[in-house]
Amino acid sequence: MPKELRKRGRRAEKQSKEADGRDGPPTKKRRTEEPQQSFAVNGDAGDDLITFGQDYGNEDQDDQQITFYGLLTEEEQEYYANVNNKISVNDFENEEDRAIFIEAVHQESNGKEIKVASSQSSSRYLETIIRLSTAKQLRSLFLAFLQDLNYLVQHRFGSHCCETLFLESAKHVDIKSKSTEDGNTSFENLFLEAATKLQANIGFLLTERFASHTIRVLLLVLSGQPLQDAAAKETVGSRKKEKPGLLHHAEADSTEVRKVPHSFKRARRDLVVAAVSGLDTNYLRALATSPTGNPVLQLLLRLELSEDAKDGQNDHIVLQKLIPDQNFEPESDSSKFVSSLVYDSTGAYLIQTLVRNLPGKSFKKMYRNLFRDRIGKLAKNEMASYVAISIFERVGKDDLAHAVEELVQELPGLLERNRLAVVRTLVERSAVREVDLLPIREVLAQTYGSDPKVRLQKMLKLEGLESSVSEGGEEKGKERLPVDLQGSLLAQSMLRTSQLCEFVQETLLAQSDSILFQLAKSPIASRIIQVALTSERSSSKFLRQIVPVFNNMVLDLATDVSGSHVVDALWNATNGSHFMKERIAKALQSSETKLRDSMYGRTVWKNWHMDLYQRKHREWQAIAKGLDQEPTQENDSRPRKSAIELARERYMQKQPKNNQNKATGANTVKANA
Repeated sequence: MPKELRKRGRRAEKQSKEADGRDGPPTKKRRTEEPQQSFAVNGDAGDDLITFGQDYGNEDQDDQQITFYGLLTEEEQEYYANVNNKISVNDFENEEDRAIFIEAVHQESNGKEIKVASSQSSSRYLETIIRLSTAKQLRSLFLAFLQDLNYLVQHRFGSHCCETLFLESAKHVDIKSKSTEDGNTSFENLFLEAATKLQANIGFLLTERFASHTIRVLLLVLSGQPLQDAAAKETVGSRKKEKPGLLHHAEADSTEVRKVPHSFKRARRDLVVAAVSGLDTNYLRALATSPTGNPVLQLLLRLELSEDAKDGQNDHIVLQKLIPDQNFEPESDSSKFVSSLVYDSTGAYLIQTLVRNLPGKSFKKMYRNLFRDRIGKLAKNEMASYVAISIFERVGKDDLAHAVEELVQELPGLLERNRLAVVRTLVERSAVREVDLLPIREVLAQTYGSDPKVRLQKMLKLEGLESSVSEGGEEKGKERLPVDLQGSLLAQSMLRTSQLCEFVQETLLAQSDSILFQLAKSPIASRIIQVALTSERSSSKFLRQIVPVFNNMVLDLATDVSGSHVVDALWNATNGSHFMKERIAKALQSSETKLRDSMYGRTVWKNWHMDLYQRKHREWQAIAKGLDQEPTQENDSRPRKSAIELARERYMQKQPKNNQNKATGANTVKANA
């Protein structure tokens, strides 16, 4: 009898286990200290799982097993793969054709929505379909997910579908809607029902591996905060989550604060109270160092502190339990707790959230009692430096000036160890608060040297660049420079300040043409040249010296992915120096064929209005000198009025109204004709 075909090795065994649990991980049983008691742990939760003090399920759910919804057949998987391919290539005649196709997909998925969301491959396709669905289709899918929402939010693949469904459905929430919309359940009631279903297990779900992200999205939707801003992405989204690059045109509208019904705020508050009310301070603080619990605390604190303080329901439940003593006395437990998290790789994120969102009085007490006298030590530490950056962004002018005095002695060490993010933030905030930057300039001159020719190379970690370029010749010049990103960002920030811009401008002027050519073609270093050409701090004297350097290399830069942006910046840099702009335009015209054959060259040709330069040179000169508005795509094709026509219009406007439009001779028309 033939043996079953099997693969040997640990990898094959691991793959087979993953394949068995692909469409729904099996329920695991973990024994506690008492052999008679056990509770179910779903997914890949380990022994280091920290929850909000609640087990999954209630007393009635101890013996409840997770429902298995089955697997998709090969024909069904192939169907959804073909659907995804058709959507990806946008194989539709018009928008109506695509809408009909999406409706057909929803009808095909009727009754097996949960099974599709639990599939490893088809769940990705379902996310794409959700983004293209109408409000009616989203409502139908929402109702299907509510049948077993607790299962889906904990599923490895179904949780992502729930996140996408919540985000898309949030766009259709209307604060003026009634309990039903056209006989159907409103999105307001759908979200409230989802919150009610998840509230019983909220303590476990907030720190569960997969459900945590979905619950955070739901809390964000209920709060009315923006869904796509930077703070939301940091505390809600997962870094490992796949970002499908399809149809994100509607996400730009989600950066604004949304108006939500009052019932949403009550539902969010009920969820928070259900999760936190039964916990003591020590247990809640333990979540601050948990990789899963820390983002939860960040979101809860940010939503809680962002609410209007005049709202009678805003009691700062989480903040009061996490930090009972907000006076931050040096020997208090709250001060010790905050000080211990500053140097923790996970807890530092929570301190950053407190620094950014604490009320003004509480922040001033925390800063003066805990951070003011040790700001230099914080800036030197790898993790605490991020807290120092958040402090620089919040403090006022006097405290920022004190921080500059404290950090002057530490700046040489920070520059040598390439901790330039702290220095860059200090420079930017000092420029905003109008703090004296001369002490920082002296330290920069001592660290990077007095020779302006070598100064920029040290900032960008390119020591010995000139000798390597001269020895390597053309082949070496084609390679991209390994430029340090933090050094480039620091140089850009210095160019935007009045006291430090000359420090970078001098080193740019001291570079040879070959070095500037290499810097202009670098994706990172070219940003320095762009800022130097377009910054408001750049004087006309500096621009008259730096612009002619690029005259001989403008053609090679125009066809380069990074150099083309430098050529675009030369348009604004030559404002007020028309002869320089004419010279560059003439050089571009001489290589029209080369530019039109390049994708980046065509962009440069368009930004420099070269078609107008060739056909209507006077109008191009008017635009170049700022005497006329730049033509748009609509009126560019319209015929321009000649000088004699414009003169006739001015003449007619000066004539009395009773004599206007009265022709003579053969052009006379009788009134009754």
